Formats: sequence, structure tokens, C-alpha cells
Amino acid sequence: MKYSKSIILVFILLFLVSACKNNEVIEEKAVKTGSTVSFDYAAGFVNGTLFDTSIKDAAVKAGIFDPNRAYQPENAVIGQDPLIPGLLEALIGMKEGEAKNVIIAPEKAYGKMIENATSVVSKSIFDQPEQLRVGGIIVINTPEGDRIPVFVKELNEENVTIDQNHPLAGKYIQFAVIVRKIISVN
Repeated sequence: MKYSKSIILVFILLFLVSACKNNEVIEEKAVKTGSTVSFDYAAGFVNGTLFDTSIKDAAVKAGIFDPNRAYQPENAVIGQDPLIPGLLEALIGMKEGEAKNVIIAPEKAYGKMIENATSVVSKSIFDQPEQLRVGGIIVINTPEGDRIPVFVKELNEENVTIDQNHPLAGKYIQFAVIVRKIISVN
């Protein structure tokens, strides 16, 4: 009889402990500043034209596949690695496996279009002017010693027209993003 009361007491304690565990709220990890996150994305214009993705099948289907690129989820430390502000805002608060589709305004994407941000310079200032291509990126050294990436807008026999605007400046960008894994939450 003494043992049966002990066994009953043990069963009751086990039941209470297991009941407490079952009622615990399991907090899902969510992306926050400092989190290391792995995510896939597809970026395009609001008309549906895709211009970049981390997903190979989507790149092939959209006709933008680059055989020299590794198509895989991106890893980023939120708030430390360079992400456009609108994508950064979209990622914060997301959980593993969650997908989101956002339209990002120019000021939170690649910036507003700055008028008169073009300059015409002589081809003779470049070491290898034959390698210049319209749409290509070149780095200009300013008199202050800063290095600024600019885009080749036009070329002719003697001159290069450069544009300090990003090629996607002034455009609304649509991102579809899925958080594959929250690697760490700091």
C-alpha cells in the first residue's frame, strides 16, 4: 500500500510536469537586427519583369540565367551587411519558412533619380578605354580621394558619359523573399 501511494504520487507529479511542458509557449525565432539569416529572393519591376533572383529555376524561366553565378540562398547579418533599406525592413520580424512579397519605393530601394548626375569625360583618362561598355560600372577617384562607382551611360570615339545614379534609381522594385533559416539571433 505504501508503494502504491508513492507510485500514484509519482504518476501525478509526472502528469503535472508534462502538463506544464505542454502548456509552455514555444517562442519562434524571428529576424531582428543582428540576426544572421539565410533567404531566397526574386527581384523585379512592378510589371512582373524579373531582373535578379537567388533561385536557379526562376532565373532560367525569366531568361536571366547566368552560368557563372551560384544560385543559392543569400546569407546576411541584418543591420551589418549591405541590403537595400526596403528589403531590410521586410526581413525584420519574419520567421523561418515565411514568405513575403513587398513593393519597395525608390527611396528605400536604389534611390531617387538625381537630375544632372551625368558628366562627360575624355576616354583618354582611362587605362583601358576599349574595355568600357554601356551599362558597365567604373570607379572614379574624386579630388578628395573618394572612390565612387558610376555607370557608363554613353560612349563615342572620344568621350564617355557617366551617370552617378544607380541604373535602378527612381524605380519601384518588387521583392518576393522567403526566410530559409535564421542561423543566429543576437
